[in-house]
Amino acid sequence: MNTTNLTINLQKIIKILSKNKHLEFSHTQLGKISENEINTPIGDAISLFSNKKCKLSNDLIDLELLEKLVSQLTKNSSIIRPSHIGFCYKVLSVNDEKIRISNLAKESDLDLYQEESNDDGLWLFVGDANKWEEPVIELIPIESTNDKYVDYWLPHIQIDIDTNLTGEEIDKIVKSIFGNKIIPFFIKIDGATYIIRNRLGVIDGVNIFLDLATNSRKVKYLRQELWKKIV
Repeated sequence: MNTTNLTINLQKIIKILSKNKHLEFSHTQLGKISENEINTPIGDAISLFSNKKCKLSNDLIDLELLEKLVSQLTKNSSIIRPSHIGFCYKVLSVNDEKIRISNLAKESDLDLYQEESNDDGLWLFVGDANKWEEPVIELIPIESTNDKYVDYWLPHIQIDIDTNLTGEEIDKIVKSIFGNKIIPFFIKIDGATYIIRNRLGVIDGVNIFLDLATNSRKVKYLRQELWKKIV
């Protein structure tokens, strides 16, 4: 499985995001992206994308525009911290995948948590909820879905960043920089907007999303009160 384009472009994206002093992607809990692998605390994430590829052609946003976005968010002091890097992928059985991930988590020095899902995926997080300000890895295995657009958003990698902005503020900034090249997608739970999802493109059949979380997401409460520890 040739994933060089994916890893190299991910490295470029992470490098641009890291120009903001609050975005530290070299944290051990996030692992490391090299030319041949995405090495996380529970193994190489590249293998997660072997069962399904996105039908869209390879296409990546002009990364100079991403630099402008980071510059604007930095100027506004809008970025708080990296929240997580997530991997959403197809599996034959979410129960089997949960067992597999649980066993891998046991071999690491991190814990595995589950958050109640409001979609067809299983929401799993590898990290330490007691250190709630530190970034984590998210795993979202999907066994089946009736979403007719599934071939266009699955699989994907999401780079999630906490901000102090409202959804409307994020939407305005993104549109001012990217124009119609990105259509921000509002992710809502119980009517509240928690994330503005921005699709940076498709690389090697994998969607790349930049998720900018709004100030509605209360990270400490989420991780320490709503996450259920599995192992």
